[in-house]
Amino acid sequence: MSRIIDVKAHASRRERFLEAAARLIATTGYEHMTVQDVLDDVQQSKGAFYHYFDSKQALFEALINGESDRIIEAARCFVETPGLPALKKLRHLFQEGNRLKLERKGLRLALLPMWLSDENAVIRQRILFRTRERVMPLLDQVITEGIEEGVFVTRYPDHVGRVVFAVVQDFHEVLTRLVVAAQQSGVPDRVRVEQVVAACHEVLERILGARSGALELFDVAQLMDWFDR
Repeated sequence: MSRIIDVKAHASRRERFLEAAARLIATTGYEHMTVQDVLDDVQQSKGAFYHYFDSKQALFEALINGESDRIIEAARCFVETPGLPALKKLRHLFQEGNRLKLERKGLRLALLPMWLSDENAVIRQRILFRTRERVMPLLDQVITEGIEEGVFVTRYPDHVGRVVFAVVQDFHEVLTRLVVAAQQSGVPDRVRVEQVVAACHEVLERILGARSGALELFDVAQLMDWFDR
């Protein structure tokens, strides 16, 4: 007779491991956290842990994906709200995403060394691919609505979304490395952040055929919160 799995209980136990890992990473860092630390926190066996995760790296990947899913689902609710202008939806997609990330600032900063490490390259690319595939339908919807409203002009509506995503992804990578540099030097480079934001906005406006100054997707003051320890 096959065993009946309680899906909700299964998901709840998995989430307990993830939340324990998030707390431990935020306080001690990923490198110093061990699987045993997680087990002690949730009072579970190794067998229970490996039922959900193949390794510590798999736990890391699941944690990042969970954080991404939380932000994407929040964005989906806003993007799918009828009657809102496309520009407002696009700004919300990125500014609200950054705000939600800041809610877990300690965790995200603690994850940076692992995220940027060479040994994590394959996992990083897998996470980025998964994120892109989940964000693209929302981005395509907003761009299509913007074209219909006349605020975006492009001859390639079926392809421009991926270009926009690539530009934003590169922007986030540059910002991440500026945050790491500030952690090492103790001096945040606000001028550099302002320049990167301005360049990103200008490039995206040209790609989307938007008027100059129309895209204020990233708020410098909000981004500078990442540099405050």
